[in-house]
Order: sequence, then structure tokens, then C-alpha cells
Amino acid sequence: MPKSNKYKHKKVRDSKLFDKRSFRIVDVGREGHTKIVIGCPKGKWNNRDKRCLVGTKVQSIIEEI
Repeated sequence: MPKSNKYKHKKVRDSKLFDKRSFRIVDVGREGHTKIVIGCPKGKWNNRDKRCLVGTKVQSIIEEI
């Protein structure tokens, strides 16, 4: 999601800790005003099955202003 004046981004973990193929944006909450970016830690992505072997972690939080 590109940065703009409509959203506030809060980094939880450095994106370099994640496999770049695994990032996903997920809506949280009822209103959809908050989203989280999740990813699979480096070395734990199964490219054949397109799955994370250990579960995804939050990389950042995106909140609508």
C-alpha cells in the first residue's frame, strides 16, 4: 500500500526480516480503517506451496487518518 496523507504507517519489524514473496495486507476491525501488513520470516517460506512454514508475523500497522 503506497504511503499517502490518508494513512499513518507504524513499522513493527524491519521488512528485511521477511521473505519478499510473502507480504499480505489484512483488514482488522469492523470498519476496515486499520490494516496490518503480515509476512513470513526469511528462510521459512515454502515457495512450492506458497505457504509460510512457521506462521506469519506483523510487519507494520496501517491506520486511516
